[in-house]
Amino acid sequence: MIDLQLLPQLKRGPLGGGDSARRTLRDRTNLWRTLDYLDPARFLTELRVAEGRLLETSAHLGIPLDPLSLRLRTQPLKPHREWRDTALFVYGIGLSKAVTIAFAPYEAEDFDAVTRWVLDGQPFYCPLQLKELPPADLNERATLTALLDSLHRYRGSTDTVLAIKLSQKPEIDLVSLRVPEAPFAEVYMFWANAPYSASFIVYGDLKQSPTAFEFSYPASSPNAAA
Repeated sequence: MIDLQLLPQLKRGPLGGGDSARRTLRDRTNLWRTLDYLDPARFLTELRVAEGRLLETSAHLGIPLDPLSLRLRTQPLKPHREWRDTALFVYGIGLSKAVTIAFAPYEAEDFDAVTRWVLDGQPFYCPLQLKELPPADLNERATLTALLDSLHRYRGSTDTVLAIKLSQKPEIDLVSLRVPEAPFAEVYMFWANAPYSASFIVYGDLKQSPTAFEFSYPASSPNAAA
């Protein structure tokens, strides 16, 4: 989607910008401190191991697996897919900023998860909203333009960071895309950059001057579908 040779690495710094990252004494962070945070690398690695074991068992027993279930594309598995996508973004953005960032699934207000990291012994928090441009084989009419237009329903400014997973090639040029009026603190996109989801790219902040960062899935044998 983008020639990485033409783009510098993502800027380093706290997720959500300095302002929101420093707001550690706000009332809602009292709740965020009590959440159970997951290590995205461990979560992704364990998920990939579980996928591998499931494939091995299926092959051994000669029982075919439902392709949609394997892709976590059924309604009961939707939360697990969203957690995986959240983990992918958090893992990649953390690598780009040389900071270990954890996440806790938690839906409220305008976000789906809360991220947490520690700098100089001080915990920082940032809410995260996840969106997706779905695969063309599941929704051939979906467009990135329509997805971006739908963001206007979020009224007013927010400290939330928006991460959009691109599961199909968008119909618009990302290099020239900017969304300065988006009602989020920062806007990123991320997508698989290699077969079997072995490599990903995170791209943003699209409210300012976006740059790209490529990272590998933290697993030894990439063999899961996106």
